[in-house]
Amino acid sequence: MFRTVWVVVSSVVCLTIVGMGQVSDHPVSAKVKEMLLIQRAEKGDTRAQAEVVRKAEKGDAQAESALGDNYEYGFWVPNDHAEALRWYRKAAEHGDIGAREIIGQMYFDGKGVKRDFAEAARWFGCPKPSETILASCSEISYKDLPQGARDLLTRMKCEVHAGSNYDDGSAVDLSGNGTPAYQYCCSEAPHGPCGSVLIGKIGGEWKELSAKEALLGFSGACNNFIVLDSQHNGFHDVCLPDECSTPNKNNVCEGPAIWQFGNGRYRSVANTSAKPAP
Repeated sequence: MFRTVWVVVSSVVCLTIVGMGQVSDHPVSAKVKEMLLIQRAEKGDTRAQAEVVRKAEKGDAQAESALGDNYEYGFWVPNDHAEALRWYRKAAEHGDIGAREIIGQMYFDGKGVKRDFAEAARWFGCPKPSETILASCSEISYKDLPQGARDLLTRMKCEVHAGSNYDDGSAVDLSGNGTPAYQYCCSEAPHGPCGSVLIGKIGGEWKELSAKEALLGFSGACNNFIVLDSQHNGFHDVCLPDECSTPNKNNVCEGPAIWQFGNGRYRSVANTSAKPAP
């Protein structure tokens, strides 16, 4: 829902406001027209709703994804996760990247389907996950962090603390030895995911393990932090579905970012081992 509404509102502003009271005479693209149609349908316009259904039944990916949204949340059709998944699959088959990611999240969360980390990774475009580590990953807050981890966050000038809006993180055993690393929010955000860091103990000392590239933080245990079956230098690789791997020569994202451990911290590498479903 938020994804659709944000795009619609942004498009409307860009298209209609060019000055004090002036309206742009630029033609509205077919894609934006369809966004506006979807918005009208969500506001209860029955003719718009019928048109969205008609377009979806004819194989329009944008309408298929919108119908999936509406079945998932029960806006103007009955709440039905099985039907939502059916329409998301159709949209993904017709090239909708957002629908593909939503399906991955549904399998990761077990929302409307049986929880399945392998299937979630397939839809996200990640290589084979470590289902054992993901199943043991736990959601934590600031009070759950060891004192050494808190001291490191203070030295890193992280602004998130107990009681913050973004008091979210995960405890995850990346080395397989029973000692958790912590993926935890470090910087606040006006909305959406926080700026996160990955910290852990190396040789008895607390250190930042994050790659130099940004790490987004989401609520929920290991949400958008897919620990992989593969390992480098004693630590499991990580796949980040919400962040882009090295773009190709056409500046198109080849898939989610992959992190591998080496020389005391993770680094981002090209994702060449997995193709997203379908």
